[in-house]
Amino acid sequence: MKCTRNRFQNDPSLHRRHPGGMGAVRHARLGAFSRRLGATLLAFACGTGAAFAAHPGDIDTGFGLGGYVTNDFFGTDEQIHAVAPMRDGRFVVTGKVTGSNVTGNGGSENVAVARYLPNGALDDSFGSGGLFQLDVDSAPDEGRAVRVLSDGSVLVAGTLSTAAHADYGLIKLRPDGSLDTTFGEADAGSARKGYVRLDIGGPQVHDEAYAMAVQRNGKIVLAGITRVFHDGFWYGQVAVARFTADGVPDTTFAGGQGHIVLAPFFGAAGDTLTTIALDQAGNLPADNRIVVGGYTFGRNTAFLARLTADGAVDTTFNTTGRVTLQAATSGGVSTGLSMLSAARLTRDGRIVVVGEGSDRGMAVMRFNANGSLDTTFGQNGRSLIKFSGISDEDIPMALALQGNGRIVAAGSATNRATGAAHQDFLVGRWNADGSVDTTFGEQGLKVAQVSTVEDGAYAVAVEVSGNILAGGYTSQPNVAPRDFALLRLLGDPDRIFANGFDAPPGF
Repeated sequence: MKCTRNRFQNDPSLHRRHPGGMGAVRHARLGAFSRRLGATLLAFACGTGAAFAAHPGDIDTGFGLGGYVTNDFFGTDEQIHAVAPMRDGRFVVTGKVTGSNVTGNGGSENVAVARYLPNGALDDSFGSGGLFQLDVDSAPDEGRAVRVLSDGSVLVAGTLSTAAHADYGLIKLRPDGSLDTTFGEADAGSARKGYVRLDIGGPQVHDEAYAMAVQRNGKIVLAGITRVFHDGFWYGQVAVARFTADGVPDTTFAGGQGHIVLAPFFGAAGDTLTTIALDQAGNLPADNRIVVGGYTFGRNTAFLARLTADGAVDTTFNTTGRVTLQAATSGGVSTGLSMLSAARLTRDGRIVVVGEGSDRGMAVMRFNANGSLDTTFGQNGRSLIKFSGISDEDIPMALALQGNGRIVAAGSATNRATGAAHQDFLVGRWNADGSVDTTFGEQGLKVAQVSTVEDGAYAVAVEVSGNILAGGYTSQPNVAPRDFALLRLLGDPDRIFANGFDAPPGF
């Protein structure tokens, strides 16, 4: 069989020019299930030679340069915070680009959104050479979450700033990477800008959005932190807001206010929001209840909280609407978390979280839908993967679920293999029951070195092929700024069933 994988996948026009020449095109007429099946069969048949003898966790050497992609856009500080796969194998990332070479921002940070082809090359049909950037007011802006909608348009959540303060920011791009001027706030002439800012705490307060969810009715939920002043210090508090599908604050949410600020989890210590729990396909549950998670600074305590669909505290969740997870060690056994980085929902509504505890590794925990600890998972509800030595730490940052129930986490590991300690990409995988998946990588984990200085993942996603895509940053020797970095690992050998035929966002 002659395989034309890259050409076929990277040029959608071939689908139109050859309506009967490829099996995937013929299958497209048979319905959604057949479309997914045909696309997956094609990807499987046309994969690299390594894919046929794939060991889960191996680097996909057909991606980028030897399995890695790095992008230095402006010679400045650049990093990826979120990644969203698309059905056709392309994917979109968001993060930031920084520095004096960035157009128009005088050396500050811009929201960055980039789209890539399946082989890791930038998609130059998007934005400018594959990259869109937004500078609102010559002040730091940053993308933290991304979602590709079914029509190919892109939603990005993060922070949009003025010289005085930062606000929640929500951006919508057309499929070509231009601002969607039917969305967001209006300028003086009533024209829409393609983005919207929300000031929660007031004109001198920094509000920062870190997570996003899209409800089935098109409404958009953002979660992050605002700040309150107490005893001479500013402390973070979790804030959740909702927007209509066209980018207007939703006054039907949280009693008409459009947002809710949660009471502190541990007194005046400062809370940090890191995640909204989404299912494997990137959605909220059918009832639109909202589970958020994060940690309290300096208190060795992580937390979960749940809101009802209309933005009220959900007291059916652990009776108080919240769960706290204090990190502790007793008899050599670690419990709880000091930092919670990400959360996901299983098919039956349970909540899987990843974070770090007193054992300083990547720890996953699972909770029942009512907020109680699921003691059938791992060892009494908790399971650990650790690469670094006892005195070093692994830092988990992102979480994804496969359609077969396996759990994938990504972050960074302290690697001393070459002498001096440096950070590398770290990806670990667990079975659905919380046991470490020893078929993945080297006994359940994969450490990958992009450079000899410092690398790390902030995002992870499972592609329709079942492969695992991690995004973050890399630093090159003798060069201070960071660059975009992406790593692809092979997933399960049976690509057809690896993702359970569930479509990730954008399908």
